[in-house]
Amino acid sequence: MPRPLSAQRLNLIAATVGLFSAVIGLGLLALIHGITNLSFHGEISFNERNADFTTWGVLAIFLPAVGGLIIGLIARFGSPAIAGHGIPEAMQGVIQNRSRIPLKVAILKPLSSAISIGTGGPFGAEGPVIATGGAIGSLFGQWFPVKAVERKILLSAGAAAGMTAVFGTPLAGVLLAVELLLFEFRWRSLMPVAIAVGVAMAFRGVTDEPFPMLPLPSPEAPGPLIAIGAIVVGIFSGVFSVGMTHALHRIEDGFEKIPFPKMWFPMLGGLGVGLIAYLDPRILGPGYFNLRDLLGGEMTLAAVFSLLVFKFFAWAISLGSGTAGGTLAPVMTMGGSIGVIVALGLRLLPGFGDFPIGIAALIGMAAVFAGASRAFLTSVAFSFEATHSSAAFGPLLLGCAMAVLVSRWLMKESIMTEKLSRAGVRVPSDYAPDVLAGQIVGNVMLNEVLTVPPGMSLQALLHKVNGDLSPWNRARLFPIVNEQGILCGVVSRADILAAARHPLKNALTVLEVGTEEVYSVSPTDTLAEAANLMILHEVGRMPVVADRENPVFLGLITRREILAAHGVDTEE
Repeated sequence: MPRPLSAQRLNLIAATVGLFSAVIGLGLLALIHGITNLSFHGEISFNERNADFTTWGVLAIFLPAVGGLIIGLIARFGSPAIAGHGIPEAMQGVIQNRSRIPLKVAILKPLSSAISIGTGGPFGAEGPVIATGGAIGSLFGQWFPVKAVERKILLSAGAAAGMTAVFGTPLAGVLLAVELLLFEFRWRSLMPVAIAVGVAMAFRGVTDEPFPMLPLPSPEAPGPLIAIGAIVVGIFSGVFSVGMTHALHRIEDGFEKIPFPKMWFPMLGGLGVGLIAYLDPRILGPGYFNLRDLLGGEMTLAAVFSLLVFKFFAWAISLGSGTAGGTLAPVMTMGGSIGVIVALGLRLLPGFGDFPIGIAALIGMAAVFAGASRAFLTSVAFSFEATHSSAAFGPLLLGCAMAVLVSRWLMKESIMTEKLSRAGVRVPSDYAPDVLAGQIVGNVMLNEVLTVPPGMSLQALLHKVNGDLSPWNRARLFPIVNEQGILCGVVSRADILAAARHPLKNALTVLEVGTEEVYSVSPTDTLAEAANLMILHEVGRMPVVADRENPVFLGLITRREILAAHGVDTEE
């Protein structure tokens, strides 16, 4: 088993992971632009350009199907693990595979995602970028002799760094790692992730990527009316996120019933996307321009409603067919549409005539993703960092909080955890401090303990154990303590009963029967440390000594005291 890395070495590896993830993440974004230009415009260019029907006309309907066919072939002959929208697969790698992602998947996943999005798949680049960064971190964790928990940290650092490099959202990257990948909030894991994200953000600074990604000028300071509107938008967004998630899983189940090999499913989904795109080409590709238009507040109600309906069906059909792509951009597009529709409705009420459409769109974008993913802090931070709209921060908190409350009330699992739950894997959603780490042994240990001197005969101890003295009958472990109060060893009830059958039992002392190699704790150790030692050494009771170098016996700690401390926390 590898030894734990020092904090300095782990942070250095994380910084390297952050740099590689940034380079490859931005490279993946350029590859998506290149495939989009080649597929829809017949040009070799890596500049961002929207997918549409201007070059090929009606024939462009079949481009998403061609991309789906290629992905089906990759899944069939390469790896079926390429399917999905990135984040759940990274979560599965952490929980089920000890954060190990095979090299083949690390290569094929971003390639398949780039093909899917570049040929018109209605996805964003964020899921593939996160999955790719996570794969880079996992590979570093496999190349270096690290423990599984350190590999998880490197995977999370890579995922967060990839997201940061592409979207310029460092805080959201760290929070994404905490809420969806690390499943803990500890300095040992937070620092490497933060360092990787910082390196990725520094690298992004030397590129020409826009910053912020979705600029939204703050129209006015938030007030009571905006707060009320944010709550209303959040409630509608929460309801929509639940319906959207259930519909996606119904479509996935429907594809499973089609009597064709799975290899053809992405092609069928791509054909559906092409037909829907012919009605509204805006659903093709990531559609980041849709987000900018929604934030601008200039779209008509009919245009917003059309975008919502067609984007939803294209995304759900394509993702349900088992292709590869990200969820954040399409979910935010649908959420922004919900926000605009609700805002236009609120404007009909007295006092809401000037309700800001852009703020409502931003709240909807964040709230629908928060309700679907339950990544509350990530949703708020991403939307704030992507727009730099300081006036929206309070309303974002209100809207996302409402969406998560509605989602948790109406839906047991999130869009990220549903598949894992079906496979019998429970994903932690609450990160509470370990109550055992907040209490020390000295506060709960047994002070009045039956001890025996080293020279005591086995026969004398047998007489006490087998006699009518109830404390000696109930005791399971007897510390051996000399006249100076030094712990010399321990003798257990099992040791005593086994030695009672020894032919020389009359000549044996308790020190000869017991053991001098004692696992002990100090009164300043936490109960969590004591519990870990009990598990490690497979014992249920441990002596408490003042100093391991000069082990003055102080008391005894057993499983009962540890469970009692945990029970108090459970009761609270």
